[in-house]
Amino acid sequence: MNSMKRNLLYLAGFLLAATTIFTGCNDDDPSYHELVTNTQELIINFDETPEGTIQMLQGNGNYKIVSSNEEVATAVAEGNAIKVTALKAGSANLTITDWAKMSTSVKVIVDQLSELVLAVSSTKMYPNESKAIQIHTGNRGYKVTVDKESVAKAIVDEEGNIQVESLSPGVATVTVTDRLNKSAELSVKVIKKLVLDNSEEISYLTVGEPLTLKILDGNGDYTCTNNGSATYLKCTIAENGTEAVIEGLRRYRFNKTITISDQEGESISINVLYIDSPYLQDPSYRYLIKGSSSYQSMSTSSVGTITHSKEFNMSELVIKSTGTYASGFAVQFTGDLEEGDKSAPVLYKVTRNAIDKSVEYPIEDCRIDKAEDGWYWVSFMEAGCTVRSYFITKE
Repeated sequence: MNSMKRNLLYLAGFLLAATTIFTGCNDDDPSYHELVTNTQELIINFDETPEGTIQMLQGNGNYKIVSSNEEVATAVAEGNAIKVTALKAGSANLTITDWAKMSTSVKVIVDQLSELVLAVSSTKMYPNESKAIQIHTGNRGYKVTVDKESVAKAIVDEEGNIQVESLSPGVATVTVTDRLNKSAELSVKVIKKLVLDNSEEISYLTVGEPLTLKILDGNGDYTCTNNGSATYLKCTIAENGTEAVIEGLRRYRFNKTITISDQEGESISINVLYIDSPYLQDPSYRYLIKGSSSYQSMSTSSVGTITHSKEFNMSELVIKSTGTYASGFAVQFTGDLEEGDKSAPVLYKVTRNAIDKSVEYPIEDCRIDKAEDGWYWVSFMEAGCTVRSYFITKE
């Protein structure tokens, strides 16, 4: 029993000694200080002095400094003082590290008085748009005011750009000022977008059948300009001022544009591809094959071939130019040469004065619209086209 008590006393003494030893070791561990500077942002007025100082209030000595932009500012340590040298206007981050690898960062701003200049002095916008206007030079601390808040509004974003939001048509002046009371103005003109009821290509225009385009929105005082020959096309604004009238004057593969504009310079250009005579009038060798983007008004020296087989109830109509290298088109179908719908139609090309039947072009809704004095008017729909193709030919 006494032996057990002695052992317990020895164990307690050992633990007490161990605790003392380990506690003593913790007290001897080195202690490092966080880096603390007298400022987190140093501003140097370059017009007054190119130098500045950052004081180390707490740290572990032997400081090293790295500048994020050595073209703007550099720095060296002199004891607990960080001597900063400004080189040009701008900003840089100085990373300060001591021998214990503790670190902190101080932003250096080098100011130099400059005129407040915006990237642009005026801009055009449509209603409900946003646009960022950059400040080219200035002295920070920017503020904006707008004289007509019903037309536009503006703010300064985090990057220092002027964010403009357009509201309704009109002209507003945005005035920008900086912390040194320099100012600049931005003229914001909000205009309507020019809108037509149809601005797609005019693939087919018939002489004597004007096409009217309605102007749904815009800025008034509209004009219509023909960018091709006035011999073939006329373009005018109707008396009501809100419609453009496009009129073909002569048959032609025009392939030029008309441009509708308003007083604010908004414009829409529309291509006019073909101007054609009325299909059922003026018998002459001509064709419009929409899928091949091919239109030709052939001379009277052109030729056609008309064939019908009673035995097989098959017909074939051909239009082509003359000569060894004659080209054109052929349509073959089931049925006779009388006016009316035709079944199982096929379109072929004529090349080198021969029908190339190695390639069939699918067509549908084929019919002979008119047969008179040996002339035949045959029309059909090509795959993927909305305008009827046709040719007029005779033997």
